[in-house]
Amino acid sequence: GCSSLTNIIIPNSVTIIGSSAFSNCSGLTSIEIPNSVTSIGNSAFDGCSSLTSIEIPDSVTRIKSHTFYYCSGLTSIEIPDSVTSIGNSAFENCSSLTSIVIPNSVTSIDSYAFRGCTSLTNIEIPNSVTSIGDYAFYNCSSLTSIEIPDGVTSIGNSAFYDCSSLTIYCEALVKPSGWNYGWESNRPVYWAGQWKYDESGKPVPLS
Repeated sequence: GCSSLTNIIIPNSVTIIGSSAFSNCSGLTSIEIPNSVTSIGNSAFDGCSSLTSIEIPDSVTRIKSHTFYYCSGLTSIEIPDSVTSIGNSAFENCSSLTSIVIPNSVTSIDSYAFRGCTSLTNIEIPNSVTSIGDYAFYNCSSLTSIEIPDGVTSIGNSAFYDCSSLTIYCEALVKPSGWNYGWESNRPVYWAGQWKYDESGKPVPLS
């Protein structure tokens, strides 16, 4: 709640950033996290609405629950290859985030992870991902297409709810049994054999 704090440098002696450490530091515009940090706690940067970018060090293995919740000024973030999971509501309501690359090390995208990322136009789900949680991409209204690898065995309820511009392209031939009823929330879905890549490398339905 240090709302007037604008920047901070964390020294190399720090190994853990605890839960809610910088929560609601609404004036924070920049922060440097050293490679000595191995753990960033739940809600560590929750409500840091002026934070525009942040670099997560390679020493961090998990982006925990609500870590960047309501970081509404965040436009870009690089997730290192060391990260294996993206927790519940990790980037929920990061409404200025336009693009994000999920590395091949990530195996799970938890519930509400990207809910309310209304400016998100592009996201690539790597082959390493096996599960996508409930409402993971809820109200990502600018997202126009997404590809789901055939290694995804579990998708939760309404994962793509209120993604009003979205077309879903699946590598699987048919819906796997572990995908929840209503996972697509009535968005158009194309299965393997029903779509292709165009000249620019974008997925498109077969004519």
